[in-house]
Amino acid sequence: MNQLLYPTVDLFLYDLQDRLGGSPSTITEGRRRFWKRIYGEISDNKLAALQVAENTFSNYIELLEAQGTQRYQQLTDDINGYYYPVKLGDTYALQIDYSGRLNDSSWEQLPLPEKLQQAKKTVLEYTHQIPGDLGENWLIWGQLTDANQDVDVIAQDCYRAVQIVGNLNWQRDYKGKGVFKDATLFEIEQLDDIPDGVNRTIHGLICLFPPHQSKEEIQKAIEQLYKNLIQLFHHRNKVLWFYEQSRQLKIQLRNSSQTIEKLGKSLTRQITASQLNLKQLQVDLADALTISHYYETSLGYLKEEATTIAVNTTNYNACVEELKKLDPASQLDFLRRFGEFAVDHCLAQIKTDDEAFSAGLKPLENFIKTIQGITDIEKTKNDRTFNRTVAIASVGISTASLAASTFGSQSEKIVQVWRPVPANQPTPALSLWLSFLLAFALSVAIGLAGALVTWLFLGKSGRN
Repeated sequence: MNQLLYPTVDLFLYDLQDRLGGSPSTITEGRRRFWKRIYGEISDNKLAALQVAENTFSNYIELLEAQGTQRYQQLTDDINGYYYPVKLGDTYALQIDYSGRLNDSSWEQLPLPEKLQQAKKTVLEYTHQIPGDLGENWLIWGQLTDANQDVDVIAQDCYRAVQIVGNLNWQRDYKGKGVFKDATLFEIEQLDDIPDGVNRTIHGLICLFPPHQSKEEIQKAIEQLYKNLIQLFHHRNKVLWFYEQSRQLKIQLRNSSQTIEKLGKSLTRQITASQLNLKQLQVDLADALTISHYYETSLGYLKEEATTIAVNTTNYNACVEELKKLDPASQLDFLRRFGEFAVDHCLAQIKTDDEAFSAGLKPLENFIKTIQGITDIEKTKNDRTFNRTVAIASVGISTASLAASTFGSQSEKIVQVWRPVPANQPTPALSLWLSFLLAFALSVAIGLAGALVTWLFLGKSGRN
């Protein structure tokens, strides 16, 4: 049965510290969630003390205090394994390593599949059921015991034993292989095809060292590999996670586009109707302005996602080049596949979406301008009608007032001619009432005549 020396399973988990719009409280809770994997329930004082290690200007911060030359936290005294937490810019990263039980001869007697299965099970237990919300990656490694062993067969044995993917299918999940420090590397992957904003891509490397290498050579090589893989996996997961976010934005923008289309059809119906519903137009305008703000904000976020993916793709490729520098004889073209995927698939798709949805802004702008134009025209019409009415009424009232003051004294003389009153006798009440009614009637008639002339004049001016 195939065996390996030093069979080891490592899990790398990543959590984004500060998402866009994150509040101080959400950042604190994210920090607490990260450290729960190591310490379980953790006090505020302990959390504050751990935060101090983050307060440095560095893109690679080892978060635990040094114990001798190492910054590791042993899993337990009887397990050959550890936690290794670091902070990479705005991301927490945790490596959980397991390579067997200490001082346990029965462990050495186990067949390779059982060793790897127990290693995977133990590693998962030490995550405390807290997955990496940015992404996770596996590394399975060991040393061949015999030069006659078939490295491809051993790699498939490791793949089947660890079972990091569901529905095992080597031909489907195997993505390529290469060489680093004489060790053969195999890459396996199952891409996440559910656009739900969560990076569920399953990814792992299998690293098999040749039997002729010394323990010291392997230790040096694996330490170099760890240091670089923790950063390479980080950029890889960021590309996939932010691509997932862009798919959510695409769904939101598509829904907004459908709403814009409905508003456009509603406007067409209202314009062709016999009478405009200004109240409904105002409601549609308010909805359109809200959608416009939301739509443009989402487009801005989409562009940010593209920028972030582009930066992390560049950083991912730089990590591959750093590995290449550590071993000029290495063959790492299989790792470049993901960088090409990020450009040809992720960035290309976001660029297409950005162009398509940016074009949707023009109809929305036209819709808003159209409603504003209609509203302004109707407002102008209403204002003109109101001003015209005021002008006509003002002329009529002014004319009537002038006539009343003019004919007030004359009406008494007219009544006196009509109904003479003997000299030295008081004016009868009836005569006074007749004088008032006559003056009132004349002033009203003259006021109406003035209003009529004004109405005819304004009407003619409006037509001209």
